[in-house]
Amino acid sequence: MAAALLVGLGLIGPFVGAQEAGEDEAAFRRVSNRLLCQCGCSYMVLSCNHLDCSSATYIRKTIRTSLAAGKTEDAIVAGFVEQYGAKILPEPPRQGFSWMAWLMPFAALLLGGGAVSYVLWRWKKGPSAEEFVENPSEQGTEPASPEVSPALVEKYRAQIDRDLENE
Repeated sequence: MAAALLVGLGLIGPFVGAQEAGEDEAAFRRVSNRLLCQCGCSYMVLSCNHLDCSSATYIRKTIRTSLAAGKTEDAIVAGFVEQYGAKILPEPPRQGFSWMAWLMPFAALLLGGGAVSYVLWRWKKGPSAEEFVENPSEQGTEPASPEVSPALVEKYRAQIDRDLENE
């Protein structure tokens, strides 16, 4: 009976070890995808495309040793944030000035779009009746043409006639 148990454990043992290795690899991938590579490529640590990137290699090695030591994923990420600062995270922490700095460009776009829409709407609408009439006492009357003296009109008419005869 004991021999059968030992043989059964011998057959099951590799599968249990493979399952634990698969869990460690999944945890490694999750942690690696929560951190930015610090070489300047702007990729996650897992997908840094530089050959022999010293930053990605160091971070990957540290993640694997931390997981082997039994640290949780959140503790590993917190350790890197403590070491590198919030710049190692792909998005700012959702608190304080960092979160406000993340949201402000979108808020500015919304406010700017609203202001442009309002101005265009006002231009399309046209001037109101109050804006169109400059003097309220002249409502209903046609704008007056400037007074021109008859002598001035005759002077220019004679000039035009002379110019036409000379051509």
